[in-house]
Amino acid sequence: MAMTTKERTDLRQELVGQGYSWKYVDDWASKITLYRHREVKNPSGETVGQVGAVLSNLPGNPDYVNRKARQGLLSWPPSDSCICRWCMALKGATEPTPAREEAQEAPVAQRPKEKGRKGPYYQSS
Repeated sequence: MAMTTKERTDLRQELVGQGYSWKYVDDWASKITLYRHREVKNPSGETVGQVGAVLSNLPGNPDYVNRKARQGLLSWPPSDSCICRWCMALKGATEPTPAREEAQEAPVAQRPKEKGRKGPYYQSS
């Protein structure tokens, strides 16, 4: 199926937002390995897909990879340095971040009000 330029640009921007390379849309591999970054549970609440599970020999076309990235399947293994939303949520659930709490408590500095106009065209004569 052919893509329009807008569809290609939108797909590229979404993949870059997920952590993929800018060139992925142009230089994709035919088969890739994806790693699960999100735990999958069935309707009764039992875990059926563990974080870190390897899924091999999947299609590598950008549209498929984009759909799977929304579901928590990425082409790199989960790690402590991973910044995907599922790994960040897992880190946030296990480690409190006092820096964010301190930033919320700090008073916000107000910008001083400027009197009059400034610039070469507004100089008083």
